[in-house]
Amino acid sequence: MTPMTKSSTFSIFLATVLCTGAGTAVPLGSTSSLEPAVRLQEDSTLLMRAADHRKAGELFGNCINARKEREGKGDAEEELREHLDKKWSKAAKGRGPLALSDDLAASLWHAIDYSKVKGIKKGKVDDMDVPVTYYGEDYEAKNSVWIPKKYSPKIAYPLILCIPDVDEKPADHLNEYWNIPALRDGAIIVVLDMPEDPALWGGVGERGNSKKAGGQGILLSTFAIARDSYAIDFDKVFLAGRGEGVAAAMNIASVFPDRFCALIGRTGDAAEISPDNLSNLPCFFAGAGKRATDYAELAKEAGYADCTLNPSGKVEDVWAWIEATNRRSNPDQVVLVPGSPFPTKAYWIELPRMDYDADAKISAKLDVASNSITIEAIGIPSVTLYLNDTLLNLDEPVTVTLNGAVHKDKIPRNFYTMIEQVYSSKNDPGKFYTTSMDYDIPKSPKK
Repeated sequence: MTPMTKSSTFSIFLATVLCTGAGTAVPLGSTSSLEPAVRLQEDSTLLMRAADHRKAGELFGNCINARKEREGKGDAEEELREHLDKKWSKAAKGRGPLALSDDLAASLWHAIDYSKVKGIKKGKVDDMDVPVTYYGEDYEAKNSVWIPKKYSPKIAYPLILCIPDVDEKPADHLNEYWNIPALRDGAIIVVLDMPEDPALWGGVGERGNSKKAGGQGILLSTFAIARDSYAIDFDKVFLAGRGEGVAAAMNIASVFPDRFCALIGRTGDAAEISPDNLSNLPCFFAGAGKRATDYAELAKEAGYADCTLNPSGKVEDVWAWIEATNRRSNPDQVVLVPGSPFPTKAYWIELPRMDYDADAKISAKLDVASNSITIEAIGIPSVTLYLNDTLLNLDEPVTVTLNGAVHKDKIPRNFYTMIEQVYSSKNDPGKFYTTSMDYDIPKSPKK
């Protein structure tokens, strides 16, 4: 059955996302005998020790729990702020502790004490019953989950969220298609229980109507519980589909692209979808059809993330690709075609919620050398930029050009902006912002 956490530190994730829409941080990587922060330390420029990450993570967890309980939030935030100022400022060399955005991301992984999660069954296919109250108080998805036999709560594991084909039971799908020892030793696998009508799999569905449940709500609810319960690598969350589930996975990912590392399609064709919102998501298609080929060609022409087409690809090939693939946590270019009510958020840009015309689109590109961001947009009145010192140098003014209009601003790091991004899950242990700035976008001149 679904494990229970001592405190649901990320329980606000689903409630927020269904109402509002969510150098590069070094991925936690494949499993090993080391804790995530230690493993990060080996191959990155992190400046703080693993023990520092654990302590700051504990204080992050206190803030999250205090906000959830509506008691002591101010005190918890002040304790975290004072701790960072006292213990991290030396490593920041006068820039302030919020300049250490990769270290802060590594710390956030420790906000949940996964060792205190009860009810985890290792080395067997287990039930994962997930209530999705968005579709009614009694609606429950009957998912299946696999946890490695030697699972350790101190190791960050890849998470594979799978949408099975029509009429495939989650447990049967897990046993048949995700069954090699290396994969089962190295990843957490969750197979979703989707609604009867495949037409609803890629959408949000209808609030309060159990007969109109959508795949988006089921997946996001499941993801929320998985991230609370299991020691996952937030830079290796894969969304996979088989048969009809391939198109559903692509449609869901196009609405919440920065939540996932990559897409996997197995024996099913791609969605009829533009690659714009998936520009930073690599894809692996095994046994797909013409739509997958067309999609891969469009993505290549646009210079987007690579698509791997392997007509005879087996689970061994999928696992090798998973091990080699990490999320583009802080991409230098973001493209977003907005919708109503979402998508309105992708990586470090967010747009206002409104009714958008069909031709609305934004393309944002940052350049480290010039400490600048260039934005071209059609049909979009304003944008919020979320930034950190991995993306740009926040000690210097940032030049932002919006449809030709140039702004040059000092954008200071801000503790309270940072912690609000934690509460809303816009910050996670691999994608962490320490400031934001709002800009109006002038109309694009007619050509």
